[in-house]
Amino acid sequence: MQRVIPLEGTHNFRDMGGYQATDGRRVKYGLFFRSDELTGLSEQDIETLRTLNIKTIFDYRSDHEARIKPDPVLAHVTNVRISANPENQHERMNMPVEPKSKDQQGHFLKDLAQSDFFKNFRAETYMLELYSKLPINNPSYKRLMEMIQKPDHLGLVHHCTAGKDRTGVGSALILLALGVSEQTVMEDYLLTNETMKVFNRNILERIAEHADDTVLSNLNHMLAVKEELMKAAFESIKKTYGNYDAYFAEEFGLTESKREALQISSFE
Repeated sequence: MQRVIPLEGTHNFRDMGGYQATDGRRVKYGLFFRSDELTGLSEQDIETLRTLNIKTIFDYRSDHEARIKPDPVLAHVTNVRISANPENQHERMNMPVEPKSKDQQGHFLKDLAQSDFFKNFRAETYMLELYSKLPINNPSYKRLMEMIQKPDHLGLVHHCTAGKDRTGVGSALILLALGVSEQTVMEDYLLTNETMKVFNRNILERIAEHADDTVLSNLNHMLAVKEELMKAAFESIKKTYGNYDAYFAEEFGLTESKREALQISSFE
């Protein structure tokens, strides 16, 4: 089966099936998908989603993000959006208004480079804080964990803007709940650096003429996924709850029996 699914309107659409749990069982293909924003899906892409039997689109983005780039509304597909941004942290970034069309993209990048966005904070510190906060007491992930236990909601594609941070943590939680190891979760997470390589390089090249080294360094921290970021999420969970069993039981009501039921329905 194919993990990375090429679509015209996305860069990071992937099937989360095929990963092996620590007990040797493997996650089924066609149940859980992860992606970047879906607003640019073509008619051919939408037909592909139909063939994948997508039943739910789960969106982690804020009101502002979704208003600028809304998700498609598709027949027989349920759209759910609950912002995963902790304490309005995403809005505190004070980014310039995102473009509404591709024609405005160049102006947006120039405004981004010349704004105070990347000059007034350190992206590395910001991202570590974000990943530490995301897994704890997050209403978006609470709803996600409810939905993945209901087979009639699957296949489910969950996404944010780039499909790397909020979606990266959401993907980690799904796989960890299924008993997949941290190492394998990390491999899935870091795959974004490959799927988004060309897109990210193009952004950096286009913004380089308007930005100094400090801005480019901060932007690179925002675009790439890094092992230490997902480790911050892992450590935050274990610091708060001690272990994953306690985390899933207390944070989401996913007791041992419920997790086993989830695993039975999700494994080949």
